Amino acid sequence: MDAVDDMGVEQLRDKFAELFGLEPHSFSAEYLRRRIGYRLQELQFGGLSAESAKLLDSLADADPLANLQSVPARRYSRARGTRYLREWRGKTYEVTVLGPKEFEYDGQVYNSLTAIATKITGTHQSGHKFFGVTK
Repeated sequence: MDAVDDMGVEQLRDKFAELFGLEPHSFSAEYLRRRIGYRLQELQFGGLSAESAKLLDSLADADPLANLQSVPARRYSRARGTRYLREWRGKTYEVTVLGPKEFEYDGQVYNSLTAIATKITGTHQSGHKFFGVTK
């Protein structure tokens, strides 16, 4: 792996194309190093077992998003007391509607679902999309 660590981005892109048979879409050296490292390990020690591949396929088959199926959104309600729940990264988050443009999350009042989604994820997120509701 030391040889891969010493490669520049163009060398990494060439190595990626050699190992995968296609041009990488990323110019991130770290991303390319991880993908190349995984592929080299796979070639050296073998890929997933048939049992593991079958398990992953069955999990993906049961997941509508993995199959690019749209998941129906819930109707957005501004009624006081409405609760929105979202499980994200193994934790459940709950938001309560207090009134027009007033939402309570974790003991604090916010003026939008977007502000709460951004607080939870650490990046800008559409609150409606994050909580799975439509207007």
